[in-house]
Parts: sequence; C-alpha cells; structure tokens
Amino acid sequence: MNHRTLALQRNRITVTAILLVIFTTMSLFSSTVNSQNQGEWQALPDMPIGKWEPGTVVLDEKLYIFGGYSFGVVSSKRSEIFDPKDGSWTLIQELPSAITHMNTVLDGRTVWFAGGFKDGYKGHAIAEVWSYDVDQDRYSAAPLLPQARAGGGLAIVGRKMHYFGGLMTDRDTDSSDHWVLDLNEWATGPAVWTNAAPMPVPRNQFSTVVFNGKIYAIGGQFHHDSMQLDQPRTDIYDPQNDSWSSGPDLPKGHSHAEGSTFVHNNQIYMLGGHTTPTGGSKSQDPDILRLAEGGQWQKIGELPTPLSSPAGAIIGDKLFVAGGAHPGSTVIGKMWVRPAP
Repeated sequence: MNHRTLALQRNRITVTAILLVIFTTMSLFSSTVNSQNQGEWQALPDMPIGKWEPGTVVLDEKLYIFGGYSFGVVSSKRSEIFDPKDGSWTLIQELPSAITHMNTVLDGRTVWFAGGFKDGYKGHAIAEVWSYDVDQDRYSAAPLLPQARAGGGLAIVGRKMHYFGGLMTDRDTDSSDHWVLDLNEWATGPAVWTNAAPMPVPRNQFSTVVFNGKIYAIGGQFHHDSMQLDQPRTDIYDPQNDSWSSGPDLPKGHSHAEGSTFVHNNQIYMLGGHTTPTGGSKSQDPDILRLAEGGQWQKIGELPTPLSSPAGAIIGDKLFVAGGAHPGSTVIGKMWVRPAP
C-alpha cells in the first residue's frame, strides 16, 4: 500500500469520526432538550372528576370547565372552576343537559355554548343554545340553532355570534352551514339566526378562536362514526366582508383540541388532540403548537403525555393542562403545570 492510499484512508477515517461525533452531539443535545422540556412539567393533584372533550374558558385568572365526558365516556352536566392560586376546585351550576362536542366562548362575563351531543356515547346532536351568567351562576336559553349540530365552531366577533361546520344528525355528515346570531338583538327582544358565507371545507371537531378580529377554524376531521380523517387545513373568516380565506396548514392532520386551543400574547396555542401524520395512523398527540399572525405553525414543546381533547390554558405565567383521554377513549383526571412557553 503506497503513502497516497494510506493518507486517503486516514482522511476517510478522520471524516467518519468527525461525522460520528457531530451526530452523537446532536442526538445528545436533542435528547437533553426534550428531557428538559418534559422536566418542566409538574404534576398537580388530580381533578375531582376526569373530563374529556369539555368546554373551557378563562375568566378572572381561573379555568372554567363545562360538561364533557367523565369516566366511562359518560356525558356530564358537571361544571366547575379551577383556581390556580390555591389549587382549589369549586362546583358551579350544572349544565342544563349532559353535553359533549360543543365549543364555549366568553362574552364579557357570560359564557355561551351551542349544539353538541347529548346524553352519553353515542349521543344525539342537539340545537340547544345556552348562555351562562358567571355572576348569577345561572343558565338562560337562547334561540335554537336552525338545525341540530355537534362538533362545530362557535365564535363571537363584536356583538355577532357565529356557529359553523360540525356534524349533522346522523353523526357522520359534515355541514358547511354558517349561522349568525345578533346578541344585541337578543338582549333587547326577539332574534333569529341568519345565514353567512358557508364553511369552504366542512368538517368537525376543529379548533376555533378569534384572532385579530377574524375567526380561525383550525384542523378538524372528516366524518365521525364511519371513519375519522384528520385534516391539516386552517380556514379564516373575515366578518367585515363575509368571506373565507386559507390560513397556514398545520404540520399534520389534527383534531380534538377544541378545549385546549386559545389565544395568548397575540399568538394561537394548541395543546394535544388527535393527529394523523402523513403515512401514519390516528393517535393521541403530545405536541404543543403555536402560530403568530403572518407566520407558520411551530412545535414549541410537548405535553407530559399524549392527550386527546384536554382542557388547557395559560393563566398568569403558567401553562395548565388537565384531563383528556389516553389511550383510546380512557378518560383521565390528571393535571399538570409548567412555565408558559
């Protein structure tokens, strides 16, 4: 073997060694970052009753949790408040019906919810619309939806409340209907739901937030009982011109994060849910995603365990996640906290 061949072999060995060191360092760094991320979570005492697919809002730096499935996948009327200052839970007035698959929205000191599946699995879709007065601890009935729906989006912009998408009464057909209720009219007399621009791609169990005056419909799935096909799309509704446009796609098909998607510090957060990665199968999702206006969805962390449809919120400088289901439809009552990312 001549000197040139020996030198080439030594160079190849050296390059291989350098690449191995780089790969090992990157792997260790990635593992360390992931370990640190998981290590930031702290377990809190369990919820009084585990909840899956509840409605959630934050008011007075407290987390309100309405309905949802309880242990055994049984629809619940139970509603309560979690106070992070002392870790206490306070029962409030029960829901008028045992409901799941409804979104809740906050209007001042009033919580609204509409539609949903009533009376356990497999429940039937309803057209009921209710408001909850926080200070009076009292529910009031409002004009019914034009048709029964479940798993649709609910949002308030100005004094107009919007309901769109969701499942029809067969629990499997997605609706493109979009209805609007004028809350000022309802406060002073009779009011009826009116039609607005239909949802461009109908689906169910998507997340809904109002972000800078526009309504975001994020992810969701096609169908429910026959199959569940997670979608990555984001649709944005502009109430000023009654039109929809496309927003940034999620990095994967995603649904079941309605009660854990929220706006904080002018960014949208989404915690857990169901996901169907490209080429993969549907499963619970561990990821924490975030979107800034004009940007793309980014993964910024992971939950302590993959969760479907938990309750989630940032209160003060802490991120809380509670309940959900994992694995399958096993409802859990675990609760965790970490510094807000």
